[in-house]
Amino acid sequence: MKKILAVSALLAVAAAAFGQAAPTLSIDYQVNAVAADDANNYLTFKGPVASVAKDQFDATTGASMRESTVVFNYYRNDIFGKKVLPGGLRGLFLYPIAGDKTRTDDALNVAKLPDGSIRVRYIHRGTANEVTTDSSGKLVFPGASFKARKVGYITGEGPQVIASDFYVDDMAAKVDWDKVWNKDIKGGKTIGATTQKTGDITADVANSELVGYEGALQFTFDGKILKVAGDLKIVKK
Repeated sequence: MKKILAVSALLAVAAAAFGQAAPTLSIDYQVNAVAADDANNYLTFKGPVASVAKDQFDATTGASMRESTVVFNYYRNDIFGKKVLPGGLRGLFLYPIAGDKTRTDDALNVAKLPDGSIRVRYIHRGTANEVTTDSSGKLVFPGASFKARKVGYITGEGPQVIASDFYVDDMAAKVDWDKVWNKDIKGGKTIGATTQKTGDITADVANSELVGYEGALQFTFDGKILKVAGDLKIVKK
């Protein structure tokens, strides 16, 4: 109920802003993509419905210190459950507040490509995700999209099980990404001795018909630290 009320409030704020300056969701994010660094990883966001300042991983509870995992959902989906942000972006925002084991289990990989674009890849709970910014490092809205594909599954707190179509070795860190994004490798195949099946490649893009974002998030990567920052206008469709 809290989520429905909050997202309804988000829509109301966007509607009230017609003819005025649009409300914004501001993001400030940092994660060490290559080593344990919980003390310096963080997620900060500020918006018209709820804000959280510098949330980090709490090793004592195994959760986020300031409950941004829950609070950020207010900006994630609309009241009908449709995405206002790509699910892959929401997943990326979890790493500073999920602890380093999640980063390694998901094989988070960030690379700055020769043209200046930044590519992010990870596999969370059996779903592979990838996004590449433009050559200036910007992820532009509307239209920002992650690629996604179900390549495995997870049970309990155990490691992810990756389908043999996609791995060099049976673990997320050894996934062959060329195979993951090979359209000729069709989904629908049973994974091991389970009822779980692989999926086809999909475009993970916002699909809400009620509210959306306009603007850009600036990604920077120095070979170690991934930063994401920017202001996104909240607009009623």
